[in-house]
Amino acid sequence: MAEDPNGGEKTEMPTPKRLQDARNDGQVAFSSEANIAALLIIGFATLAVMGPSFCQAMGNLITRCLGDALTWDLEGGGLRRLIVIECAPAFAWLLPFLGVLFAAGLGLCIAQVGFHVSGKALVPKLNRVSPFTGFKRLFGYRGLMRVLLSVLKLTAVLLVAWHVLQIDIPSMVPISLDLAARTGHEARGLFAFGMKVACVLALIAAGDFIFQRWQYTRDMMMTKQEVKEEYKQSEGDPLIKSKIRQIQRQMAQRRMMQEVPKADVVITNPTHVAVALKYDKLNMAAPVVVAKGYDEVARRIKELAAKHNIVMVENVPLARALAKEVAIGKAIPTKWYQSVAEVLSMVYKLKKGKK
Repeated sequence: MAEDPNGGEKTEMPTPKRLQDARNDGQVAFSSEANIAALLIIGFATLAVMGPSFCQAMGNLITRCLGDALTWDLEGGGLRRLIVIECAPAFAWLLPFLGVLFAAGLGLCIAQVGFHVSGKALVPKLNRVSPFTGFKRLFGYRGLMRVLLSVLKLTAVLLVAWHVLQIDIPSMVPISLDLAARTGHEARGLFAFGMKVACVLALIAAGDFIFQRWQYTRDMMMTKQEVKEEYKQSEGDPLIKSKIRQIQRQMAQRRMMQEVPKADVVITNPTHVAVALKYDKLNMAAPVVVAKGYDEVARRIKELAAKHNIVMVENVPLARALAKEVAIGKAIPTKWYQSVAEVLSMVYKLKKGKK
């Protein structure tokens, strides 16, 4: 299990923010072995398609150069003719081949880490030039893994070379063949050797790819404290957020209480629920709930209603229904029109009687 330098145990999987921050710093899971193996396979596959014409052109070039070696006038323009005219077919073949390799290398990098440019990985750091850090990097866990991987690759290449030589040496082409034929034969042997090496390296690269992903995830692991700190930074301190919500509730409650004196009636439970209604038939389609609350809030609503001579009507089912179903500032549903109309009618009669 990974451990934090401060002593905490890294038991938590990395969060998306942790991974994104690492990516912005140039830290990504990347296997160079996978790219090398894939480039070898792509390169030799390209050679399989383009190679025969190249081998023929090179064989003819070598034959002409060796045949006319004594007649070349290198001082009188012969060197220019050798480079421009004789070598042109080889260079014309080489440029597309290099273009394929460049495009493949770029595509493989994007396939592994996506398209992302970060200059932070190129910024010099003092700890990189520290002898202690360099010694630790060389002989540490990662250094030993790199050495082991290099030994494994070298062993694989030597075994493939030995296998190819065991097969090809007995069937070597007779030296009596012309140079072009020998060139083609040797090119085919080289191609077979390269493909076998590439396939073996691909197996090693697959293991390295999996290891690099595992190692990256292991390095990105977080302690419980780091997860908490990240949550505080991104979402805010829970205590502060709770305090903000409390202040917001208090402000909303104060605004609500300011509307109670403007109400036409307060419908009560009678002790646990209070709902203040206002109705202006010229400006409202239906009565509106201007304040509501339970227990202590209900008590304060009733106190304000009594202070401002607002009529209070006890109606348990209506008070409970309106408090539960209607938000502050919203009109009552049509199903309660009849019940509320009866209450308001009674209130208006009481007000007329007082006058």
